[in-house]
Amino acid sequence: MTSGRSAWVGPGILLVLLTAIVSGVSTFVNAYAVPGTGADAFVTVRNLVVAGAFLPVALLATRYQRAPALRGVDWLRLVAIGLVGGAIPFLLFFHGLALATAAGGATTASFGYRTLFLMASVLGIVVLRERFHGRLLLGAMLLLVGNALLLSLTAPIWTDGTGYVLIATALWAVEYTISKRALADLPSATVALGRMGFGAVFLSGYLALTLQWGAVARFSGVDWSWIGVSAALLVAFVASFYTGLKRVDLSAATALLVLGFPITWLLGVLFQGQPIGLEAAVGALLAVGGVAAVVGLAQLRTSWAYLAEVLRPSARAT
Repeated sequence: MTSGRSAWVGPGILLVLLTAIVSGVSTFVNAYAVPGTGADAFVTVRNLVVAGAFLPVALLATRYQRAPALRGVDWLRLVAIGLVGGAIPFLLFFHGLALATAAGGATTASFGYRTLFLMASVLGIVVLRERFHGRLLLGAMLLLVGNALLLSLTAPIWTDGTGYVLIATALWAVEYTISKRALADLPSATVALGRMGFGAVFLSGYLALTLQWGAVARFSGVDWSWIGVSAALLVAFVASFYTGLKRVDLSAATALLVLGFPITWLLGVLFQGQPIGLEAAVGALLAVGGVAAVVGLAQLRTSWAYLAEVLRPSARAT
């Protein structure tokens, strides 16, 4: 078995890689799930379902790990994580995406979210004192160029929704920074529940203040099915990401998330008949190269060795 930091980082990278896959699928699915339901109502109900799913998991994890009782500062962090990460940015992102879609600029607006890695890396270095590596600059360049090539050049560069997406992205970068600090003291399940639980409380209050709960009553059976699928994907996203973030640097974790966009593009090619195009294919390869540069070959080898070690007993059994 691997030991030391290798035993810690290996599964962390693999978990965030799983998160990126889930994120790519989720982005593709939500394009079908959200329209027609009312974005605010959809997000609130879905996040309530996710928070409910995390509650027993967090309780069991806390008991199993014999985590100490939460201090006042821990509660404040969890409330902040719920507000800054689990509530406001969800409303802003889906509202902005809806506006951008109506203007024909959904793909370019989504580019704003792809800058999450840059924002989070700066916060990681400045706030969390993570080490700066020269490969961060190379990775950032490859990621930006690669994702730019994945965009539709015929779509509007800026729409009314683009600003909302950028603000939501900045808030998520701040929340991930707070969460990374909190994960040093708390189980990942507790931080995940804080994000989704307090976030759902704030979202419910917002829906009540804006008199939008009536939209929930108008959900059809198909709408509830989409909510179930989207909620399941969000549970997988939050569970894998926060468990992985506890083990790896913030810059590496958010860089791996960028792989979700080539995955969404690939799903569009497979299921929507989108043309592959040389520029998009090159963009996807550059994005993968950018992630590899940020994470580092040594850590990628560590993750591969960990995965091979985990799979070896099952291979022998067969």
